[in-house]
This record gives sequence, structure tokens and C-alpha cells, in this order.
Amino acid sequence: MEDIQKEVLSGFEMEVNAPYSLNYLIYVQNIYINSQNQDRENPLFPYVYSSTWGLLEDEFENIFTEVWNETVNRNCQSGLYDHNGTLNLDKTFYQKLFKDNETGIFGYSESVKSFVTWWNGIYGKISIESVFDKNRMNEVYRDLSNSLNVNKRLRIDLIYDNPVLTENTSNSWYAVLPIENIFDPRKKSEVISKLIKCCEIS
Repeated sequence: MEDIQKEVLSGFEMEVNAPYSLNYLIYVQNIYINSQNQDRENPLFPYVYSSTWGLLEDEFENIFTEVWNETVNRNCQSGLYDHNGTLNLDKTFYQKLFKDNETGIFGYSESVKSFVTWWNGIYGKISIESVFDKNRMNEVYRDLSNSLNVNKRLRIDLIYDNPVLTENTSNSWYAVLPIENIFDPRKKSEVISKLIKCCEIS
């Protein structure tokens, strides 16, 4: 990254992470969607048996949107918010997606164990972050540097799947990107436009 910054003579910086909190929410979102569409031809990841987990039913989508928006805001406000213990420290907050009883408490605990087992392996967080490899990162960085003349840092949080139940909102100097958008060359201009917009929000 340093070589590219010298090449384009820009103080613009780009930081890429894959947060526990937002990816956990996508994980639970997909479990919920699968449970509501059991005949779905192509289930979302993960496909798990969750009928004993006490996920909310009628209220799930509204509560999910609230929790998602607040989590995006927390990550936007502080790069220190998200860490390995977030889901335990803030369990009352994330547990809102489950029924307020023993079944829901059990379900939340099981969902976190399931998620962290995957996420902490080489096929989880590390794999997601590696999607934004050096070539892709450098390409995006060059495109943004050519459009921006600022000495600021853009923070990008990667999520492993799309936020189907809520809009992917834009924040000032902070963006949430599904990895599919980086993989798909047809979405390159859309990605760059979104990131430039994030950098223009004051």
C-alpha cells in the first residue's frame, strides 16, 4: 500500500477489516431466511437446524434492521468496537434477535458458538479478508485516489454475504461491502461509486 501511495502522491488511506459483529448478524440473518424458506433451492450459508434456537418470528425482520443499523453505527464511530469478545460483552444487545426466554438464551449461545467456530478458523475471518487481496485492494485504491484529493482514511468492513433484510447504508468515511461485490468485475464501477459517496458525506 505504501508504494502505491507514493506512486499516486496521495495522503488518502484505506483500511479493510472483516468485523465479528456485522458478519455474525449476516450469519443469523441467513439462518432465519433458511428457516422461513425450507424449500429454497439454494440455501444460504450456514444451513443449520435452528428450530430449537428460539429466533424471533414475526418481529425478527424489524428488530434485525434496528440491531444492524446500530451495529453499523458503532463500527463507524469506533474502529475499536469490534473484537473477538464483542458478542459476549454485548450479548444483551444481539440477543434481541431471540425470544426472551430460556430457549432464546440457549439459541443465542449456540449461534455464537457456531459462528465463532467458523469465523476463527482459517476458512472464516482470514479467508474473508483475503478476498480483498493485494491486487484488488490496489486497484480500488488507485481508482479512489484518482478521484479524491484528501488526506483521510476510508474504513471498509467486509461481510461475507448480502444484507438481505436491510439496506446497506452509507456513512461518512466508512463503508460496508459484501465480498460478492469485490469478486464480481461487473460491480466494480458500482463499488467505486459507493466508496466515493462515502468519502463525500460530511
